[in-house]
Amino acid sequence: MFAGHRNLDNLVVIVDNNGLQIDGKVEDVCSPYPIDKKFEAFNFHVINVADGNDMEQLRAAFAEAKATKGMPTAIVMKTVKGKGVSFMENQAGWHGKAPNDEQYAQAMEELEKVGEALCQK
Repeated sequence: MFAGHRNLDNLVVIVDNNGLQIDGKVEDVCSPYPIDKKFEAFNFHVINVADGNDMEQLRAAFAEAKATKGMPTAIVMKTVKGKGVSFMENQAGWHGKAPNDEQYAQAMEELEKVGEALCQK
């Protein structure tokens, strides 16, 4: 509220909206929606990113935020929790727990493949 009132255009709030919280889906536990309208109500410029796991969409959002003058910006990104790790994707149970050694090895192997694919773009 203060940031919007004071037109703090050097402030960017980043919201990782993966739809999950520690106890399950946000709409089933304690929904914050609509997130964008809440920020707009406090005089924020809001950028909704359809795929927060897409680096090009994020790059464009940050460029827009940097160019925005006279108000703070909120970037609300729709993301996939655990993206790139088969057994972690969209699983609320991984919110506050670490993988064991075997799971860690599998996750790193899967993420290396994802990283290689990204470098090919």
